[in-house]
Amino acid sequence: MGLPQVWLTKVSTKRGQSRSTGEYAAPFTRSRIHDFCSYLDAGTHQRYNAAMLGKIKGSVVRHVGPLLGSHNWRPSRATPLHDGYLGATFGYDEEDEIKQAVRKVRENTMSSFERLATLWQQIRYLDRCEVEGSLVECGTWRGGAVGMMALAHMRSFPLPHRSIHLFDSFEGLPEPSRADGAKAASYSGGRVTGALDGIGMCDAPLDDNRALLEGAIAYPPELISYHEGWFQDTVPQAATKLEQIALLRLDGDWYESTVVCLKHFYPLVVDGGVVVVDDYGHWEGCRKAVDEFLAAETVPILLSHIDYTGRYWVKRSASRA
Repeated sequence: MGLPQVWLTKVSTKRGQSRSTGEYAAPFTRSRIHDFCSYLDAGTHQRYNAAMLGKIKGSVVRHVGPLLGSHNWRPSRATPLHDGYLGATFGYDEEDEIKQAVRKVRENTMSSFERLATLWQQIRYLDRCEVEGSLVECGTWRGGAVGMMALAHMRSFPLPHRSIHLFDSFEGLPEPSRADGAKAASYSGGRVTGALDGIGMCDAPLDDNRALLEGAIAYPPELISYHEGWFQDTVPQAATKLEQIALLRLDGDWYESTVVCLKHFYPLVVDGGVVVVDDYGHWEGCRKAVDEFLAAETVPILLSHIDYTGRYWVKRSASRA
């Protein structure tokens, strides 16, 4: 059966006008949409500026992509969580259950399908292999990723036993530092002092996390701990009280945020435990912090790829490496 014929007819120019795009008025097959987005990425045409090109590409992926999802097409960088994309077959074990869980948490996360599906598999592995320890997330936003962890653990154990620790300022991101690069500087409006002061991005209240975890998912409240504040204040203190960590998920975006979490929490990750880094491929500072950390480790570590930005590894002790 052929793919649906989808047509781009108009785009908005920077002057707010509408202009026909007849040169692109062709059926969008999988190859055509890849070619079209690659053309936009190249930025070789002169009609539209970079901001407008981004909007055009976003519109294509948002409106055309879901229609192609049922034909197993998805964006190359990371797959959004719209129903159209979830119609694709990804080839994950327990895929139907993963998709059901994704639908429960997707309003509370900015993660891709690949990152959430991998997170499900990681928790299922920890439960199956009886790798003991808590689940710790540094940078929770509205709780969707940690909600995925909770659902996966409850799939293994209807009466869950793992403690979950959420670390977030619940005031959004702090200022990046110069170690985070030009893109982060632009994102923060030029504020690059590293000050623990919110920049008005990625902020969400703690109550959003509580409503998802304790309400919609019904994870036992006595197993959930919310650590509110900047990582530099909360993480070192909590590290003296936490014991074993089975999964450590880092989603702090910036260099300093990643450094402090690895420094204090990595020693608590058990042998066979999992470390997940959400922003390795997206933010320069996060990549720099992880690369420096891995270079200093004496035990070889394979950094596994999830999507364009997500990475993870399984910790192994020196005796097992």
